[in-house]
Amino acid sequence: MPNKNREVELEAEIKALRARVSELESVAEIRREAEKTVRDQLQFLQILIDTIPNPIFFKDKDGKYLGCNKAFERRVGLTMGEIIGKSAFDLYPKELATRYEQHDSELFKRPGEKTYETRLTYPDGQDHDVIITKGIFTDSEGNVSGLVGVTLDITERKRGEKALQKAHDELESRVQRRTAALAEANSKLEKEVAERSRIAEELRISAEKLKIFAYSVAHDLKSPSVGIYGLARLLHNNFAAILGAKGAGFCDNIMKASEHVASLVDSINQFISTKETPLKIEPIDMEEVFRMLRDEFSSRLTVRQICLFEPTGIPLVRADKIAILRVFRNLIDNALKYGGDCLTTIELGYEQSDDFHHFTIRDDGVGIQAKDGSEIFNLFQRQNASDEIEGTGLGLAIVKEVVELHRGEVCVERGAEGGTVFHLSIKKDL
Repeated sequence: MPNKNREVELEAEIKALRARVSELESVAEIRREAEKTVRDQLQFLQILIDTIPNPIFFKDKDGKYLGCNKAFERRVGLTMGEIIGKSAFDLYPKELATRYEQHDSELFKRPGEKTYETRLTYPDGQDHDVIITKGIFTDSEGNVSGLVGVTLDITERKRGEKALQKAHDELESRVQRRTAALAEANSKLEKEVAERSRIAEELRISAEKLKIFAYSVAHDLKSPSVGIYGLARLLHNNFAAILGAKGAGFCDNIMKASEHVASLVDSINQFISTKETPLKIEPIDMEEVFRMLRDEFSSRLTVRQICLFEPTGIPLVRADKIAILRVFRNLIDNALKYGGDCLTTIELGYEQSDDFHHFTIRDDGVGIQAKDGSEIFNLFQRQNASDEIEGTGLGLAIVKEVVELHRGEVCVERGAEGGTVFHLSIKKDL
């Protein structure tokens, strides 16, 4: 009976031992899995920090390196196996290592983060400016276990800052020199403006005197010229037989000269009036203006069998009607005077752009000479071929003055197939 009881007890103990072994095997398996998980996590973390281009390291509380990334290996020129377990004094010059240890000690005393800038010599012998940021890490119970550090290479930034500062200093110097030069130029300009203002005032006074003189001369010349014409005509009509052919020729020349003086006086008055009289801007019907010109020149056109073509469908043009009428009158008269015997057609044209009305006056006459084109709008300027044609040399000057008062331009060119083409523009928003 006692033996039987002993067997039962042994079986119970064996069963308990087997249960305990199974439990221990289960715990061991869990531990192996946990260790594998930790290894995998550590491997992942190592790969993760290795992908970061900035050097990273971590130390224990005694200042011994626990690990680093690939960038830190390159930074110190050693492998991680050669770095782990060593201190800053094993990797850096004593002066630099002492400064590092001092920073680390302060950080352990006052946990948090610390950032400072320093200069390091890399394995290639080149000095680099860097910013080192350090922070403590703790164990699972919150106790300080060590620190981790990240190094940021700011060498290129420093070079850029130096270059930028140099450029800034150079720019500042240039600005100062330029400012001084501008101040000097401004002083000269003020003096020049004052001088020009003085000259402008003198010119204004002179122009005013000249205008009064021109009016006076025009008035004083016209009456005598009319009187001379009348006397020469009476002399020619009443005493032609006594004077003879030569005397009659002299009378004709006197009458022509007096007519020219009277015409010149009228042109001078027109030119002065054009410059002095303010424009009366109003919407005008250009087709009506062209009809008035056709009626005015109809007899001359008919006698010489010249066709005058006018455009249609022209919108209302804001301008001074009397001044514009004078412009086209002078241009048509110019074509009739200088077109020669071959003149058969005078054509008026119109186009418009966003800002301007554009007109052309085209004829098929003898055409303008190339050297006349840029000068015929000057005062008292006439075409080289016009010595035997009556005129004062003011007609086109008046045209130019009127067009410019309408904020436009006028020019002339020889036609592609001969003749002359005048182009003029008038601003729309007058």
